[in-house]
Amino acid sequence: MRYRFPPLNSLKIFEAVLRRGSIRQAAEELCLTPQAVSQQLKQLEAFVGQALFVRGVRNITPTKAATALGERVRHAFDEIAEGLSATRHAQGEKSLRLYVSPYFATTYLVPNLRAFTERYAGMKLNMGVGVEMIDLDANTEVDAIIHWTYGADKDLVETPLIEDRKVLAVSTELAARMPVRMPQDVLSHMLVVPTVANHLWEDTFKLLGLADHPLPPVMAFSSHAAMLEATLAGLGVGLVSHKDALKEIASGRLIAPFGVDLLAGLSYEQTPRFSLFHRKESANLDVITDFRDWLLEAVCRDEVIGYPSRCTTA
Repeated sequence: MRYRFPPLNSLKIFEAVLRRGSIRQAAEELCLTPQAVSQQLKQLEAFVGQALFVRGVRNITPTKAATALGERVRHAFDEIAEGLSATRHAQGEKSLRLYVSPYFATTYLVPNLRAFTERYAGMKLNMGVGVEMIDLDANTEVDAIIHWTYGADKDLVETPLIEDRKVLAVSTELAARMPVRMPQDVLSHMLVVPTVANHLWEDTFKLLGLADHPLPPVMAFSSHAAMLEATLAGLGVGLVSHKDALKEIASGRLIAPFGVDLLAGLSYEQTPRFSLFHRKESANLDVITDFRDWLLEAVCRDEVIGYPSRCTTA
């Protein structure tokens, strides 16, 4: 039977727009311009002979036809992805497709990855790096995610790996201008915070005995690297990940006015962590399991992390 299809790329773009509910967000996910996404949608609508979205000034709404088509397109993509994965495994080729938080990738994974590639020689490893948590159920091109979380998605299998213990730190230059000697001194400073949802500063204020005080103004950044640079530049008081904090304190560029172990006083539930996430059902489960076991054995150790982590005992 000969199939008559529109360009498959237009179906991929259509699925992304339908799932994200936004042309702009779909364009960012696919690394395209919004104009290119709109053009592909128009080509698909011309092919099917009807509008698939109602376009508003600031939103886009799928029609009933789009919703029905989207279910079939998503199912077809899932089947294709599973078929390709099964074919690779049948031929003896093992591969692992990861999406990893930048800080975990550069601090823990990449420096130790040689040991994994030596143990599993011949495995094809593809690793994307990004700050935003992606929808693993919708992204069939990724097997597993390692991300910063408090425990996010109950629909996925989570393996806690490493607690991301923070250090309250201030640059030596800022401390010289506006000293931080007592907890109340923090109230006079800008706070450097991550854009991702969290309650780190609220919990830190409780440790400092400042629970009754509102948080000062904040400056938010999407990555730990940017937060560290902002803290080093004296833009505010930051919560810096432990390894980087110790390094910069040793260099003399940062100080920890209340000690490097202040946030060790947070409970496990209050402490963000890096976790491995994968689907409950995956054609690549054996490879994911090997990778998980290697992480727990080779990377998630106190001597690598720099402090006792409660992840493996929680």
